[in-house]
Amino acid sequence: MRSYLIIIVLFSTIFLLEAQETYIDNFGTVSYANNDGTANWAGNWAEIEPFATDDDPFGGFIRITGNRLRFSFIFAGDEQIQRTADLTGAATATLSFDWETFSLEAGETIDVQISSTGGAPFTTLASFGNGVNTTDTFTQDISGFISANTTIRFINTNNDWNQGNDRFFVDNLQIETFVNMAPVITVSGDQHFCPNATNSIPVVQTVSITDVDDTELDQVTIQVSTGYQNGQDVLTLTGVHPNITDSWDVVEGRLTLTGPTTLAEFEAAVLAVEFSSTPPVVTGLREFSVVLGSPLFLPETGHYYEFVPSLGIRWDDARDEAALRTFFGLQGYLTTLTSVIEATFAGSQITGTGWIGASDNFGTGEGEWRWETGPEAGTVFWNGNQTGAVAPGEFAFWNNNEPNDCCSGTNGEENYAHITDNTIGIENSWNDLPITGGGGAYQAQGYIVEYGGLPGDPVLQISGVTRLRISCSVITNRSKTYRVNN
Repeated sequence: MRSYLIIIVLFSTIFLLEAQETYIDNFGTVSYANNDGTANWAGNWAEIEPFATDDDPFGGFIRITGNRLRFSFIFAGDEQIQRTADLTGAATATLSFDWETFSLEAGETIDVQISSTGGAPFTTLASFGNGVNTTDTFTQDISGFISANTTIRFINTNNDWNQGNDRFFVDNLQIETFVNMAPVITVSGDQHFCPNATNSIPVVQTVSITDVDDTELDQVTIQVSTGYQNGQDVLTLTGVHPNITDSWDVVEGRLTLTGPTTLAEFEAAVLAVEFSSTPPVVTGLREFSVVLGSPLFLPETGHYYEFVPSLGIRWDDARDEAALRTFFGLQGYLTTLTSVIEATFAGSQITGTGWIGASDNFGTGEGEWRWETGPEAGTVFWNGNQTGAVAPGEFAFWNNNEPNDCCSGTNGEENYAHITDNTIGIENSWNDLPITGGGGAYQAQGYIVEYGGLPGDPVLQISGVTRLRISCSVITNRSKTYRVNN
């Protein structure tokens, strides 16, 4: 019996915000390692002082004293202090702190700056001093700088402070973040269907979409992702849905429903999507996986996958970029394909060369192909070149006569795996390339990110499955033929 999988993907882009994390330093202890919030900073304060010991909270012109961070007699451009927080997954972030200036004359200032890279370039958020002595609280939205390396820096970029009693104080420094809460979906449906040239059936019998953060969705995509019968299988939105437009892609077997509109209206639209298939009838089990979010879901692995277009990207850059992506708290990584089903599923998402997380440039080197990312990192799956063999218990899907370390001009240079362009050899199969990729059909079109299976990943309820058993009995008498559900 053959199985067919139809995936329904719901995209949500408008959120109210509920979950909160705080990164705080109240400077209550003379230490650059204080973590006074609900989340820990990525590291300690890092200090540069030309005339004192760096990273010393007890002494120098930058120090912690009186339960505050104090700056005194600062030399322009030479003295600074910074700290980094990993804000990955946050939707918004706000920086705040209490501050006081004392005895700073005109032209004497200190800046608070921010960076999303952990280093240059820094953006100045505000300057303090310049002849005004006051006490106040600073608050600013820093959502535009959210990253794994969001860094706050205090630095004097103007004139030297020329008096021993020049002071700037900081207290109760905090980054407050809000994280999108994952929505929840439940579906039901386990039906029999005997298709003919004119009938159809809803793919879902009941659906409930809830989201503590929001009441709207932007888009719903229903995709026949496995076993699609091009020219026979069709998904159709029936009924009237004034706030939703639909588009059917016959090549990919994908029906896209676009809003934005309410959760309730999308629930009604999902219930109104019907499946039909023209003869000859293909019997078997079709599973409808209903998923909230943009990546596609594979029930066999319980993981999510998305292709990220990036023309000409290097393998190592693709690996690093994939590791920075998240999906409702799930950590991304360059995909690791460990079965025929998974390799076919991932390969069907692209129409050209796409990087995957395999290389023979690590471990013992040439000819030892390993997964370098994800839960399988360090696992050897292939030994040798095109005449080699799959490691015991592992899986590989090389194209014809691959991996051959061929044609790059330097032996031993083709050390990175990609899914081959679908015009070359076996569809969805793999080839080896140099780290920069190749030319023509071998130029990298992007990479595939996988989510799921890593330690610390949250438990989500963003998918559900319904089943459609397609089976018919044909009864023929002298005058009529009857098709009935089994």
